[in-house]
Amino acid sequence: MPVTRRTRTLLSWLPAALLVLIIGAIVVGTFTVQASWWAEDDPEASADQKASDGGSMLTDAGFDYVNVEGVLRVRVGDGALPASDLGLRANETKAAEFRRPVRALIAAGDEVHVVEDVVAASATAADDRLATLTVAIDGAGSWRGAIDGLQARAAEFGWDAAQFEGLDERLLEFNSTGSGEVFEVEIGPGSDADTAVTAEVAFSREGGATTVALRFAPPE
Repeated sequence: MPVTRRTRTLLSWLPAALLVLIIGAIVVGTFTVQASWWAEDDPEASADQKASDGGSMLTDAGFDYVNVEGVLRVRVGDGALPASDLGLRANETKAAEFRRPVRALIAAGDEVHVVEDVVAASATAADDRLATLTVAIDGAGSWRGAIDGLQARAAEFGWDAAQFEGLDERLLEFNSTGSGEVFEVEIGPGSDADTAVTAEVAFSREGGATTVALRFAPPE
């Protein structure tokens, strides 16, 4: 079918029209983001983002607020809110990875434990109480650096020297056997009266990177 002059004229305008539509969509999207809660310098938390005690809600909305504010706040043990007040269902585990490293403030009794560079968190409920809160620390460091860092906090978390004994020898044996990809150990829980803290350390054979997570739980 022959193409008329009018059709050719319409086709010549088509790319320009599409470009205008695309630019318009970008402009509208930009104004939408700029006017949104995410773009506020100091956004106010809503009821589904912050708990009644000022702590973080352990929900998608709560973790979204942590991403913006840069702080995760949770109380463990005595004085903690019921898990349902934190947005957790019975026996539910809720996990999140943060868009940037955040600071975790974990309250237990009269103490507040500060953990920097937290990139992920996991919370588990049992019998309408927060059973565990685990925070993963940013950066794949060396085995020695990880162990030294944990030993520096041993008194704070109630760990004794015996819980660090033999770890280097066990790692050496793992490296010499050549079997398995990851060497994992736990340090703790400690003897703190207000919270039981356990360190989860994982050494990767490939590259030698070591990761650390801290698990907080009410004392037994």
